[in-house]
Amino acid sequence: MKLLLQTVVLTLSFATVFVWHNLSLANYTVPLLGGLIAIYLILSLRKGGKGLLSMGGEGPWGIFILNTVIFLVIFSTGLLNSPLLFLLYFLAFGITFAFEPVSVFVFVVGAVLIFYPEAIKTDIMFNSLKLGSLLLISPLAFFFGKEYRKSDKKEVKMEALEERTKEAADTIAEDIEKVIEDEKQNLKNEDIDKLNEVLEETEDLRAESKQ
Repeated sequence: MKLLLQTVVLTLSFATVFVWHNLSLANYTVPLLGGLIAIYLILSLRKGGKGLLSMGGEGPWGIFILNTVIFLVIFSTGLLNSPLLFLLYFLAFGITFAFEPVSVFVFVVGAVLIFYPEAIKTDIMFNSLKLGSLLLISPLAFFFGKEYRKSDKKEVKMEALEERTKEAADTIAEDIEKVIEDEKQNLKNEDIDKLNEVLEETEDLRAESKQ
């Protein structure tokens, strides 16, 4: 379901750029870009600025805006001859970090299709090389995105384990303190010493979970 939503978002973005370009609305591109960038910044601020760094804004729509903005800028500055065409390589990697890694292939296919009508109008060989480079970089972006997801999952698991360790240590410490308080008169000195040792060990566990 997540991949389907991400595919729909990318498709809508490419469709927006394609329709905008073919309706010859170039005179209105700058105001549109300004509006989209403003929306993106607002969405990012809702996450305390973290959305801006993670390229996600607020959910997948941050990528929709970012993808649309970059393609509109490239279309406005020369299409395949644009000096900003290299931004597509960074965008391909960014999408694998913000979306499911396999979504990079949806992005690449969309990019090739949207540039295809212009690519066959002039120097087909040269334009094919440019689009081919984007196709070649997609497996590398997919690999990096996959590895990033693995490391991210490991980090989440470690944080969850640390939290459970702290909770277990707190529970044990509370139970032992209650036993000492309620049964102090019936406990031998060596029993109290052992319970105090367990309390010290729980303190060590809590300290380790914070490191």
